[in-house]
Amino acid sequence: MSRTGRSAAEFRHHSFWALFDERHPDERARRARRGPWFWQRGLPAFEVVITMYVAPEQNVVGVFFGRNERLGAVQVGQRLEPYRAAFENRLSLRPEQSADGLGVNSIWRVNCYAEDNWPAMADWLVTEATRFERAVAEILGAGRQA
Repeated sequence: MSRTGRSAAEFRHHSFWALFDERHPDERARRARRGPWFWQRGLPAFEVVITMYVAPEQNVVGVFFGRNERLGAVQVGQRLEPYRAAFENRLSLRPEQSADGLGVNSIWRVNCYAEDNWPAMADWLVTEATRFERAVAEILGAGRQA
């Protein structure tokens, strides 16, 4: 059973991502891939994607470095592991802000089913993804354009 007692099928993901797109239209041009539970911002110069996701059953939204073969974002966890401490330091991540098994990531525990939370969720995802993007540029090389 989920933490919320509700199923993910009850979450109106199409409506959430429509609101996300409406609030952050610049993300559309940067989108590498989208699914019912995630939106990926591509950083092709670094062969990295930043995945923004919603996990309604866990009352979590989050950001992590994802996988996207088309952009060359493969074995991202392995490639970024040597820089993990630098990312965690630069992003000021605390253990309670991260989910196990996702590498460098940031989560926010929030009631995803409450639609009045959706604007704040969308804004937080974009803000956090932008922090991750800046960290990539600073840590992996300012000489390359994100």
